[in-house]
Amino acid sequence: MRDSQSNTQAHSLALSVYTFYKFIKLSDDQVEILLPQIQSLGEEKNLEGLVIFGREGINATISGQGSALEAFMVELQKKLGTESLDIKISPTDFAPFKKFRVKIRDEIVSLGKPDIYPTSHNNHLSPEEWHRVMQEEDVILLDTRNWYETKIGKFSGAIDPKLSEFNKFPDYLKNSELPKDKKILIYCTGGIRCEKAIYEMQSQGFEKVFQLEGGILKYIEKFPNKKFDGECFVFDHRVAVDQELKPTQNYKMCPHCGQPSGEKLSCLKCDQDAWVCEECVKETHRQTCSKNCAYHYQREPLAKGRKQFQGHRFEVLKKRSQSKTQID
Repeated sequence: MRDSQSNTQAHSLALSVYTFYKFIKLSDDQVEILLPQIQSLGEEKNLEGLVIFGREGINATISGQGSALEAFMVELQKKLGTESLDIKISPTDFAPFKKFRVKIRDEIVSLGKPDIYPTSHNNHLSPEEWHRVMQEEDVILLDTRNWYETKIGKFSGAIDPKLSEFNKFPDYLKNSELPKDKKILIYCTGGIRCEKAIYEMQSQGFEKVFQLEGGILKYIEKFPNKKFDGECFVFDHRVAVDQELKPTQNYKMCPHCGQPSGEKLSCLKCDQDAWVCEECVKETHRQTCSKNCAYHYQREPLAKGRKQFQGHRFEVLKKRSQSKTQID
């Protein structure tokens, strides 16, 4: 009994990341009411992260202690009038966000086509079905993510459109030579981009398109170290998650552009360890650990500066989250 109680307590105190979305029609009045309510609720539960509301629904990635996240989700589902939020859960040992924010946007995922509203099941494949089809059928795999996401991990053999932004996907399709009569499997991080991408592909005449339900995160949860190669980029200070859905140990965020970087160097200005992406490192002044060092290096390239405190911002976030857990 004691072990069971201690395990339950450990779960309630452990930090996790919840990623979820829901296409559900909301009026402008509903969104305006929800915004302060959810902002207050998140702050009350000591959560961090980003919740996006729009007329088409909700898209969120939030972090906090297990019991607080669970309580938040119960209240959120009540306010939305739904019990069908599909949550992707990842463990973390530090807070990957600086604060809790709720925002309103025209689209909860920005394809640039707010008129596309996914209303029902549209050729979703479960991770199990996806895994089987990849092995048994002659299909095309198409990644719908951005170039800086695909460079650190993607499904084996997948086509990389090298998008700079998701709203470039329709133009990519128009200019591609993808066969419209062949079976195409599309995927993204958590599933939300594919919900819109599949409608766009169908509107352009692609006849046999299927999407990975729950995205890469759900697939890795079911099939770690199988058909997905590398790590999965995420839009927070974890930078990426590995095959166990844990924060990456191989990449950090480039201090100059925010892209993932796996190469360590010594800052030209202050000698602090720095992780700078392969594009930024081509510019000498960006071979530095921060924008501050880059600025001062340009002014006085021969003068050494004081070592920067942060080195990398998520180390600060990690220390802050650990102290917060101890206080709570």
